[in-house]
Amino acid sequence: MLIKTEALVLKKIPYGENSAVVHLFCQSHGILAFIFSGVQGKKGKSALLRPGTFLEIVFNFSERQNLLRAKEIKAVEPFMSEDFIASNTALICTELIRNTLPDSMPDENLFLTVKTDFSRLYHSKETDLWFLHRFIINLCESAGHGLTLHADEPYLNTGWSSGITEENNRLLLIKLCNRETPVVDRLTRRKLAEALLAFMGEAVFPGKDVRTFKVMLDVLDG
Repeated sequence: MLIKTEALVLKKIPYGENSAVVHLFCQSHGILAFIFSGVQGKKGKSALLRPGTFLEIVFNFSERQNLLRAKEIKAVEPFMSEDFIASNTALICTELIRNTLPDSMPDENLFLTVKTDFSRLYHSKETDLWFLHRFIINLCESAGHGLTLHADEPYLNTGWSSGITEENNRLLLIKLCNRETPVVDRLTRRKLAEALLAFMGEAVFPGKDVRTFKVMLDVLDG
């Protein structure tokens, strides 16, 4: 079956001397693995396959193939940002998506939401220091583990064991869920991001690690 769809590059793994296995979050089929040949030394194709890029891809889909081959690929908006903070934020988000979604599980609504979020991230003139927090909250909701916040209760009603129990953090999350922008120091912002990730590790993808998050958090905490 010939498929034409948009896709987000989640991960690229070198394979052999001149090939790569690339995991794509496809609008039509969810996460699929592809093998691409001739990716070394070809600047155009290599750039297209960076995690965080958006593609239009044409391929023959078969449930019996573990590795698919693309017939055509081209860039689509929002493609990729050259901004250091935005591109590394996107890198973290792609790993969170990869850990959250089962392979070959279509989720068109999530794909469109992610594309809208990344477009805002890539085209914003100012760094959104709360983008990652909001992205995690939305991804948890899409995975069926949304936050339940009650303004008249002193703690989060989420069953978290990751340390977010103080009143100020509850209020911060309420503001984020209401699309407000809290004003706090960067340590508080970082601790809240770490606690959100800890919740995802417990409730959404237990047993999986998020390596890029730990590496990049120092860069992204402003």
